[in-house]
Amino acid sequence: MLRQLVDDLRSEPPSGRGFLEMARLLQRAGVRWGDRLRLISRRDAYTRTCAYRDDGFEVLLLNWSPGAASPIHDHGDQDCWMLVLSGMLQVDDYVRLDAGDVRGYARVEEGSSRMLAAGGLDTRGGRFDLHRVSAPTAPAVSLHVYSAPLREYTTYDKLSQRCETAFGKYDDVISPYAAARRR
Repeated sequence: MLRQLVDDLRSEPPSGRGFLEMARLLQRAGVRWGDRLRLISRRDAYTRTCAYRDDGFEVLLLNWSPGAASPIHDHGDQDCWMLVLSGMLQVDDYVRLDAGDVRGYARVEEGSSRMLAAGGLDTRGGRFDLHRVSAPTAPAVSLHVYSAPLREYTTYDKLSQRCETAFGKYDDVISPYAAARRR
């Protein structure tokens, strides 16, 4: 699954494709997910495993333990596609109400919320396209493709009306070409 997806994206990166085309590509990859890849896990948290990264895009697998939740965050002003491979994830949307012109300050408000089962897709794009993702009751695995490596992004605290820069870090790095052998 990962090898074919990476090969397809290397031939034409996400920035050269439309959102619909990317959605179809990820849906095809998700159908081939066999849940056989052992990913690092952490109790009450999620882990980020890099499967591929170059200047044109990045592919991650996130392993969500029950109760794990991301902070409210953006995607560093780039496009992102998230496909649920197994389990269920809750996606809570947020709207940024301020102009983003005061460093460290952000006023955000809750928007819509939805549950995504395996095969469910969430797409993000733009500077203030914010969400929080969680696995409320059971483990889940999600596939993420970013239109460029997610080196820097912003996290938000609704109650304190603060925001801060966060940096993309990995818990593990695998090769999509060796992933099939890593069982």
